[in-house]
Formats: sequence, C-alpha cells, structure tokens
Amino acid sequence: MATRRPLTGTAFHRTLSAPSGAWWRLLASAALGVVGMLAMSVASVFAVLGIARSLGNADFSFELTDGVDAGELLAVNLGLASLIPLSGALVWGLYGVRPRWLASHRPGMRWGWLVRCVGICAVVWSIFLVLGTAGALLVRSEPIDLSVWSFIAVVLFTTPLQAAGEEYLFRGLLLQALGAARWPVWLCCIASGAVFAAAHLQFAPPLFADRLLLGTVLAWLAVRTGGIEAGIALHAVKNVAVLLPAGLLDEVSSALDPSGVTWLPLIVDAVLLSIAVPWILAAHRRSNSVARPSRFSD
Repeated sequence: MATRRPLTGTAFHRTLSAPSGAWWRLLASAALGVVGMLAMSVASVFAVLGIARSLGNADFSFELTDGVDAGELLAVNLGLASLIPLSGALVWGLYGVRPRWLASHRPGMRWGWLVRCVGICAVVWSIFLVLGTAGALLVRSEPIDLSVWSFIAVVLFTTPLQAAGEEYLFRGLLLQALGAARWPVWLCCIASGAVFAAAHLQFAPPLFADRLLLGTVLAWLAVRTGGIEAGIALHAVKNVAVLLPAGLLDEVSSALDPSGVTWLPLIVDAVLLSIAVPWILAAHRRSNSVARPSRFSD
C-alpha cells in the first residue's frame, strides 16, 4: 500500500491533510470507526465468554444488569482497546498515512512524555482515589475475596488499554480527519468531543456535558502537545480513580451507567481538569525531549 508522509512541522490536527477527498474520508472514518467499535466490542464479549467456558466456568454470562464483574469489564476494555489497531488500519487505508502518526507528530508514542503525564495526573487524582478507596473500604461489610482482587487486576491492567483505544480513535483518527477537512481548530476539538460524548449513549444532560468537556479538553491537549499521550494518561487515571472504589462497593454498574445523576461530577471534573491541564502544558513547555508542534492559528 502506498504511504504518505505528513509535512514536517504540521500541527497535530492537520496531520492527515490531503489534497482531495477530505470530506468523504472524514465520513468514512466516522462511520467505519463506529461500526468497527461495535464489531470489536461484540467480538471481545464472545472471546471472553469462550475463554471462560473453556476454563470450566460454565455459568459465566455477560449480563450487566446484575452487576459488572471482572470478566465483563475485561470484555468491555478489550473491545475498546481494539480501537488501537482499528484506528491504525483506517488511517492507513483511507489516508495512506502510517498508524504511528496517530500517536504524535514525532511520529510514534513518546513514552517518556507519557510517563510524565501519568505522574502528573496521578497526583491530581490521588486525593479523589485515596478518599474514594478509603471510604469504600470503611463501608464495605464483606471481606475482599478473589472476585474483588480479580476485578482490581482487570482495572489496573486493562483500563489504560481501554483509554488508549478511545484516544486513538477520537483524539487521533477523528480529530485529524476533522482537521484534514480544514475545520478550524476550535471546532475540531468541540466536534470530536461531541462525538466522544455521544458514543457513550448516555444523554442525560449532566453526563453528556461531562463527557463533552472531557473530550474537548483532551482534543485541545492533543493539539497543544502534539500527541495523544496526555489524553491517554488523564483518561486512564481518571477511569481507574472511579472504578477502583466502585469495585470495592460492588457499584460498578452505577459508575458506568449512573441514574439520577447530578451536576456534581461535572463540577469535580472541571476542577481537577483546571489543575491537571495547566500542569501538563507547563511540563510540556519545560521539556527538552518532547518535540514541539508548530504554532497553529487556524
């Protein structure tokens, strides 16, 4: 397959700028991304079911209404993690650009920068995580058994992959596809954030606004830092901070699909983002090893 190399110094959201066909490629990216996400999710469910049954767990079933256990969360996370190869295949097939350009304008994942972003986000969300976990341990009346430890292991080892999969699709492929259509940078960020929020299929105003805020901020961070590493770090740490206490309280279903939501989570996220984002940008400016994106004004 013929490949195309983006111009040196191109802003991250303009990486896929193509001489023609930007609009149909954008629509194809969005449509195939959604269809692929659904297909990968279904495939991961059957894969986990098959493995569980082959290991002798004949009673294992995928039913979120009776609570989310380790196996079900594993299936969900692996399905979303598969968005990484899916996004890579789409960007290569539709734009002729190698998948590594979705990670950053270096190109490729800047691992040192990713680790630094994880450290920053871990500090910012540490109070939330520590207080939530401590409170859950105090409230929990039953002993922590193997099922809980299994759930914790799935959260710690697969949630970063789930976050990375979503970042590759929404802040990698979709953001760059919008940029290739010559949308202004602010509209690229808001539009990718809106699609990210809608993809959760939860349209209660507080929930949708929270996901819209998160998606828009992560897209803006990708443009400012020239890659999706900050988004992966923030997204993963945030999800871990929510899922660990929820797992200890056996309230994962409520955490993933809450009912009777208020605006408080949006306020909490806005406060934490207002701390984490400037810190990440300051660290990016001070770094001598992270390649800088070109300045953008369009």
